Amino acid sequence: MEFEKGPNRYFKNDDAGKLIGEVTFEQINDDSVIVIEHTFVNPAYRHQGMAAQLVQKVIDQARAENKLINPVCSYAKSMFIKTPELKDLWYKHN
Repeated sequence: MEFEKGPNRYFKNDDAGKLIGEVTFEQINDDSVIVIEHTFVNPAYRHQGMAAQLVQKVIDQARAENKLINPVCSYAKSMFIKTPELKDLWYKHN
């Protein structure tokens, strides 16, 4: 599935321009950390893997830019907890 990138978000609209899914984030600590704030998928499109694909876009961006991720969003946080391969990206503020 293809997603568009906007300022601090990846998203997908339907053919009518209605939002069907997005992940929002901000960059902190001199842009060295990406905070995933929110993941949304329209109920009609849930259970198709779209939320995971949206979070993966942020993960890919973080890896490409050598940044860490603070998954504040509950969906993203559960994805990080369940996926040991993401441990190297997980920013844990002490």
